[in-house]
Amino acid sequence: MSDTAAPTALLPQSTGITLVVTERVRLSKLDAYEAWARRLHAVQATQPGFVGLHVLRDTNGPVAEYVTLVRFESAQALEAWRATPAYREALAQLDDFTADEVEYREAQGLEAWFDRPARLPAPPLWKNVIVGIVGVYPLIMLFAWLLRPVTGEWPAWAATLATASLSTLFLNWPVLPWLSRLLRPWLYPTRRG
Repeated sequence: MSDTAAPTALLPQSTGITLVVTERVRLSKLDAYEAWARRLHAVQATQPGFVGLHVLRDTNGPVAEYVTLVRFESAQALEAWRATPAYREALAQLDDFTADEVEYREAQGLEAWFDRPARLPAPPLWKNVIVGIVGVYPLIMLFAWLLRPVTGEWPAWAATLATASLSTLFLNWPVLPWLSRLLRPWLYPTRRG
């Protein structure tokens, strides 16, 4: 999947809630769908409690898959958005573009970035934490080493901020989505019965 333009950058945070929407769009309706999505995103951006969104898309299959992460400050802000006439009107138009049922799930923190198979429960928090450490530790070490020639004379807090910023950027895309696919059998073990 590749990034598409989004009105606001979205970085996972420890608070708030993310609505993860997976839509499979008919290829013949791509242009109309994208125009619809731009209008919807512009309205979302004016909603109280809206933090930002990020869109991932894959148009290489028989249908295009769009995964949109819409972040709100709280579950209450998300519910307030869902109660608006604009949201209901947008949902009424969605069937015009999609090839099958739209999937919705809510996530908190880094969980939104994990490539979770549809209809499976989220992995336990301890597994998410381990995957996060596996992803972030090498990035911190790498960027601390790469930035040392530039940040060597900076105050410790500023050098750490530079390292943390780059690590967070790369952690969110592509490291966590890649790790979640690589570790899928461990994160979502198949139950044998």
